[in-house]
Amino acid sequence: MAAANSRSAEPSPDGRVPAGPVRAMSLSLSRMDDDRRALQAALARGQTIVDLDPALIDPSFVKDRLDHDGGTFGEFKRQIEEHGQEVPILVRPHPTRMGRYQVAYGHRRLRALTELGRQVRAVVRELNDTDLVVAQGLENSARQDLSYIERALFACRLEDHGFERTIITNALSIDKGELSKLIAVARAVPEEIVTRIGPAPKIGRRRWVALAEHIKTPSVAKVVEKAVMDDAFMALDSDARFARIAALVTPQKLSPAASKLWEGQGGQATAEISRKGATVTLAIDRDPSFGEFVAARLDELYAAFLDQQASGVRSTEDGKGPGRR
Repeated sequence: MAAANSRSAEPSPDGRVPAGPVRAMSLSLSRMDDDRRALQAALARGQTIVDLDPALIDPSFVKDRLDHDGGTFGEFKRQIEEHGQEVPILVRPHPTRMGRYQVAYGHRRLRALTELGRQVRAVVRELNDTDLVVAQGLENSARQDLSYIERALFACRLEDHGFERTIITNALSIDKGELSKLIAVARAVPEEIVTRIGPAPKIGRRRWVALAEHIKTPSVAKVVEKAVMDDAFMALDSDARFARIAALVTPQKLSPAASKLWEGQGGQATAEISRKGATVTLAIDRDPSFGEFVAARLDELYAAFLDQQASGVRSTEDGKGPGRR
């Protein structure tokens, strides 16, 4: 990935640099400026910055990120390796383990410095549990680097830890209505499925809410659980994984077509299948009990349909590489 990025950054024959690398460089410089300002603010508040052994630092008791990073962590780590740690992390003395510390924010910096074998610059502050999660949430909100579903999971985990919603709204800098939507999505989509999809950074509230509604149907959830375990699915990047699942569970729009008639053996039952826009109507005549038979098996039929759709998705992946990761 790094090699590809370096090649794409070469000037074109007319001396211009492609827009993608320029945008990435601008974002990197903006992040460095933010980091310097945060460091200056910490010093202005009289906070003491110390160097700590990363082996003595434990993560927050509430996880706020999914493990998939789509390759962004490698670039983040490289910047720290080249420029050093610009901004200290915030830790507290561990409440139950003497001589250890617990992170309020700065988990990615801690991970990068641990992998680089370097000391961690940190501000050590006495924080209770509420102070810690509010600081953790506000830092993520300020940087705007958590995806929608990561924020939803974080909110849900805070509530599961017993925090009142007023505290959670403060931590995430949102109102009660938005918090309710976040938690509803996190509770509707099983965490195992979310973990397989990953953070999906380009996917916002509307699409996650739609998925949450579809997945409430047990037969749909079963098909999704099967689809996310497929090797071809995991070869996609996180946003593409979400798109694949969304396509799997969203009914396809049908174009208008003329009505068709069906007649069973011996003509004891007939049916008219008509389409109007995205609506398909099945009208069964002569044998109402057959209509009841079909209605009683709609869940089974829809599950079979979704399974067939999933098989079609897998077959289209045959012969293709993993794509960009």
